[in-house]
Amino acid sequence: MYFGKADVNTFERGSSREFLLSNGKGGYAFSTVIGANTRNEHGLLVVSGEKSCVPTVYVSKVEETLFARNKKYQLSTNQYKDTVYPDGYRYIQEYEEDPLPTTLFVIYNIMLKKTVFMPKGLPCTVIKYELLTSQDRLQLEIRPLCAHREIGLTCDNVSFEADIAKQVLSVSGNGCQSHIYATRGEWTYKPLMFENLMYTRSESSINGKNMENLWSPGVLSFEIGEGEAVYVAISSEPMQLDESKLINMEAETIKWVKNKTKRAPTQNVLIASELIKSASNCIKELEDGGATAISGYPSLREFSRDAFISIPGLAKAYGDPIIGFKVLRTWLARAKECGYIMPSEMDGMNKKPKIAAADCGLWFIYAFSKLMDQAGNISAMESWWDDLKRLVDKYIEGIPELDLVCDNDGLLDIKTRNPERHWMNGVVDSKPVVERRGKLVEINALWYFVLREMERYCDFMEDENAKKYGDLADRVAESFPSVFWKKEGYLKDWVDGNESDDSIRCNQILAVSLPISPLDPERGRSVVETCWRELYTTYGLRTLDPHDDKYKGRSEGRQDQKQKARFRGMAWPWLLGQFISAFVKFNPDKKNIVQYFIKPFRAHLRRGCIGGIAENFDGSMPYLPHGDVVSILSVGEILRVIYEDLADL
Repeated sequence: MYFGKADVNTFERGSSREFLLSNGKGGYAFSTVIGANTRNEHGLLVVSGEKSCVPTVYVSKVEETLFARNKKYQLSTNQYKDTVYPDGYRYIQEYEEDPLPTTLFVIYNIMLKKTVFMPKGLPCTVIKYELLTSQDRLQLEIRPLCAHREIGLTCDNVSFEADIAKQVLSVSGNGCQSHIYATRGEWTYKPLMFENLMYTRSESSINGKNMENLWSPGVLSFEIGEGEAVYVAISSEPMQLDESKLINMEAETIKWVKNKTKRAPTQNVLIASELIKSASNCIKELEDGGATAISGYPSLREFSRDAFISIPGLAKAYGDPIIGFKVLRTWLARAKECGYIMPSEMDGMNKKPKIAAADCGLWFIYAFSKLMDQAGNISAMESWWDDLKRLVDKYIEGIPELDLVCDNDGLLDIKTRNPERHWMNGVVDSKPVVERRGKLVEINALWYFVLREMERYCDFMEDENAKKYGDLADRVAESFPSVFWKKEGYLKDWVDGNESDDSIRCNQILAVSLPISPLDPERGRSVVETCWRELYTTYGLRTLDPHDDKYKGRSEGRQDQKQKARFRGMAWPWLLGQFISAFVKFNPDKKNIVQYFIKPFRAHLRRGCIGGIAENFDGSMPYLPHGDVVSILSVGEILRVIYEDLADL
């Protein structure tokens, strides 16, 4: 991805584009391409702490000053309450990620190249400065700004201390230590407080503040000549580093990043390769050899549903289902802790699984089925089989913890209005944003798919339960259309006795997008046509028909109004993925049209977090992005479509 002068020549343009790096272990570097932090989740080195899963911002950023021909040039950019200072973005000629983020500063005939990378598995961020052209030797000063606080907070009342030993600057404060090493230069202890740095794009501020004071311990000064390079490494742990090790780290990181995108297809190669890099930042390897998935940036939550929906696409993109199976193993172990009830998320503070949503166990089977199809070796089923049966049988027996029963008609019935039981879980003033209860259309579509898959797996495993699952699936197939079908040609969103929600909502798409559908082809085609006509937008399916009185298509106004918009009209890219699969199923002769559903993301990849897809978008013009700037749901589903539905185009 390349950005020229016109893309970064104003603060607004440059600060609207963000880059993201990760080390595969939960550590990351996240900022704007011009180096100005605009969120309290931004940081040059962010690593998960020992006490909780909540990441800690160790070093927020570095200030860079170049001295040439008796003049001082400040290359950094910061936003304060009333001003932007310094305005180093003026010296940026280009920004490129190929394969590592690089910024080229140009001052007359001086060209200084800055590269940032995170070595795999290490709590470390490295900055490389290369002087490409200069008639004279120059001096560069680097001043780190330390935060030592959890994301979502701001640095308040933290007492810092610094120590310089063997060319390593160590900063202590708030129970954390930062260590900064350089291959050249001298440290000078010059403590300075940078006050009232402003974060205008923060969406998860815990203490409600959008300004911060950051402490700087001093300055690293070094000379650099044309053709020379200097590395600066920032770590949360003491490390033995030298120039040769850092050069090797850089080479290994480049190799690691390139390997991530080697599976990009010939069609949609640009979007696929960028999305694969973004997706890799959402996969976290665990110490026990397993893996888990982060829902997105900057939320950094662990939601099982998000993982299960996105993993099939990620595994397809990687060309190997192993990473997907690792994530499923992690969540299966958590489900066992909860008596074979699949948790909906991991609490970031106490690292405990939380039981809330009724559909997570069903999405687990969906993801497992997709991975098994990709693996092409169903013999691996044996090690999973008993656990799969216990997960599914929980639904048949009923799950009191989720207020869920399996009704006599075979459909799953949720006996509560609690919005945590489904994915439309918004709450405003203690009231659900979307009233949903009883038999939910997407949960029962998933339920039918799961029962048919269990029947198929029983046949393979020669398990006598095949008839049990098959008979129940037959009952669901008979009940589903009679309960949910509207004669106008679409599906009700939920039904609870004599009450129902007859509005046109996006959840019905799952009844036709899943590989096995409880609807006949005629009704299935009608659902697709209705969703295309009433819910499709450029970046996703709307959550509500725009003609509905409750429709709110834009995330604007008060916070409660923004929360309502999420599920009363905003569009979600992950639902677009499901829509595309349904479209291809019922319109095989129009498969060439699918590329026009994907193309708009090419432009989106150049805005927000580079190479990522946002969590959701306005359902009405101008279709602005919102939520996580990189969403594993959005990225995973668009990747799945590219590799499943566009593979032969």
